[in-house]
Amino acid sequence: MKSFIISPPFGKENLKIEEINAPLKEDGNVTVRVRKAGLNPIDYNLINGRILYNLAPIPHVPGSEIYGIVETDGKYVKAGDRVIIYPRVFDGTCEYCLSGREYLCPHGGIWGVVTNGGYSDFVSVPEKQLFKLNQQMDEDIAVSLPIGGLTAYHALKRAGAASGQSLLLYGASGNTGTFAMQIADSMGIEVYAISRNSWVREFGASGIFTPDSVPGSFKADIVINSLGSSFWEDSVRHVANGGSIVSFGVQTGRESKLDIGDLYTREIRIIGSTGGNRKELMDLIRLSERKSFKVKIAKKFSLYDLKAAMDFFETKIGGRIILEN
Repeated sequence: MKSFIISPPFGKENLKIEEINAPLKEDGNVTVRVRKAGLNPIDYNLINGRILYNLAPIPHVPGSEIYGIVETDGKYVKAGDRVIIYPRVFDGTCEYCLSGREYLCPHGGIWGVVTNGGYSDFVSVPEKQLFKLNQQMDEDIAVSLPIGGLTAYHALKRAGAASGQSLLLYGASGNTGTFAMQIADSMGIEVYAISRNSWVREFGASGIFTPDSVPGSFKADIVINSLGSSFWEDSVRHVANGGSIVSFGVQTGRESKLDIGDLYTREIRIIGSTGGNRKELMDLIRLSERKSFKVKIAKKFSLYDLKAAMDFFETKIGGRIILEN
């Protein structure tokens, strides 16, 4: 089978397509034929050598978001089932796993980083990471749920989001942002997007601001900042008293100043959020089956045009890049 391989020196120019052996049947694992894959910041940064901690194996097959078709029967899934992969490796026995926080497992990590990923014809995956989809689920939605969709869903859950609240969203134009808008809108939350793209209104935003046009007096019950330190002071400025700031991205930087007086006098909650658990992914799949969620497609490429997709990723055009096999 064909797979993309990356090894030192890293960089998209060193990606190679190689013929490797198809995965062997392993106890507890199921072989999946890859139909679609996403190209997201995790994959882009890994290929460019910016994610080396716990990277294994090397040489490495990247690709952390996969939709595919089961090839070999498992205990719960059968050949022909449509599946997505829960993107966290976990042992299932530690205190975090046993309390439903598999994404914090100290013996795991991101699938496609601490394991070979899905930029390949086939992958072998532990069955506990596979989630079946119904026949009506759109393939572009399916491949977008495990990371972007789940990250958004978990962030809103962490914030205790509820009907009647308001949300201000930094990073609205990405896959996570478009899901955050749609999920929040489906919950009865009023959504305000920070974006220069008018199309975000189609995804549930009732108001749109550019980064420098938010009225000084504007406040939201929840502020999601998926961009990092450049927007930290704005996040604090625009969260309501007693509100929550949820952070899960460092694209514009990791370090920022914090006025602790603001924190306690206004009772602001600062919440870190990463990924999500398997129960939340199942809930998100069911929600997606009931709601008409959609994905903003920037461009589609053949899986084996990955280098061209990487070039396109660098243009920073809002929307989703999907690789098809």
